[in-house]
Amino acid sequence: MPINNGEILRETTDAQGRTITLRVYYDSTLPYSPNQPLTNGPRGYCLDITNVSGRNCQITINGSTVNVGQGDPVTTGPANGRSRTAAQMAALGFTTRGSIDEITFG
Repeated sequence: MPINNGEILRETTDAQGRTITLRVYYDSTLPYSPNQPLTNGPRGYCLDITNVSGRNCQITINGSTVNVGQGDPVTTGPANGRSRTAAQMAALGFTTRGSIDEITFG
């Protein structure tokens, strides 16, 4: 059975050793399933992006690519590539763990 720790974590490290981190938080008090609702994490974001690489990057979620700015957390830069609250994620159609299907860095 997959780990039910309340977060989906993806990281990538560039050639200079700088890491870009994406976390999506969900309610881990419920039994593991794709229906677990997304929730805000400890920093107040459901989609919590950290990019201290010194450059913008791209992240693809469920086939949609977004440009991501820089920060810890990312709160500036392209509007669709910032950290987001659970309410902001729901407005984009992401409401459950199962709605986050695939995450890749580009």
